Amino acid sequence: MLPCCHYLSSSGRSSETSPFPWKHPDRMPPLRDDDAPEHLPLLKKYGLPFIIDIHTHFFPEYVMKRIWKWFDGVHWEIAYRDNEAARTESLRKNGIRHFTTLNYAHKEKMAEGLNRWTFETHANTENAILFGTFFPEEGCLDYVKRAVEEYGFRGFKLHCEVGRLDLTRKDLSSTFSYLEKKGIPLVIHSGDAPLPGPYTNIRYFRTFIERYPTLKVIVAHMGASEVWEYAELLSIFPELRLDTTMVFVDFLSTGTDTDPYLEVIEKFPDRVHFGSDFPIIPYALSHPICNLLNSGLSNEIKRKVFLENSARLFSIDIDS
Repeated sequence: MLPCCHYLSSSGRSSETSPFPWKHPDRMPPLRDDDAPEHLPLLKKYGLPFIIDIHTHFFPEYVMKRIWKWFDGVHWEIAYRDNEAARTESLRKNGIRHFTTLNYAHKEKMAEGLNRWTFETHANTENAILFGTFFPEEGCLDYVKRAVEEYGFRGFKLHCEVGRLDLTRKDLSSTFSYLEKKGIPLVIHSGDAPLPGPYTNIRYFRTFIERYPTLKVIVAHMGASEVWEYAELLSIFPELRLDTTMVFVDFLSTGTDTDPYLEVIEKFPDRVHFGSDFPIIPYALSHPICNLLNSGLSNEIKRKVFLENSARLFSIDIDS
């Protein structure tokens, strides 16, 4: 169970706010700022026509509501508790033009249905980057091939903590080999934060990536709380990447001092992608965007993280 920490806030938000502390509990970021997102002037300042968000979640509504209910139980506020159409509009209002449809299975006989729902619901959603998922079960390779070759999926999401998923399982080898050969990216939550799982330690991931050294993998949350360990792997595996999801924020769910991780971005500027974790975040979308845009990263690196790296990965024309 998550530890609950309670902080008083001058923002008018609930005193039972989250299971994690805030960096500045006396001046927490707004929960929403849809009318005037704070970062939009910064996009113009840094010459960013739009943002590509590599880590946004889309589940069937009944699944999403169950996820929200779990977070309610640990006092983790959900900023964007809207219907799906309104959530998609929030992304666009915040200058996020392209976004992924991440979801994941936590048990057998769930993944194929999620993939079908994603295709049927979002195949015609403007600028949605279709992502599926899979689970170690009979028929896994078959429905992954269907998702790629019939649905046109651009990637897949796995969550090692929620799914208690061991990436080194032999019954997943054919699926990983297929995706490696096809050059299909995977976003994988494999780090120990915000919660550890039986297979989240980097030793499992290291064994996995050694078996599939050219598999395109984006490690969610920069691998928090094992950022430095994952950063070492970037020097070895040329297709390994990280996303910034919930790292450079004042909500300390992925570490208490994340500013030093900017060094990882500076060292590997072409291998880090912006991610938000929308809509399951306890602050406005502007918060992580502003924190990174106001950081000491160079203008060139900011453009790569928010735009160019993901555009190159998914062959998105940033000039249109």
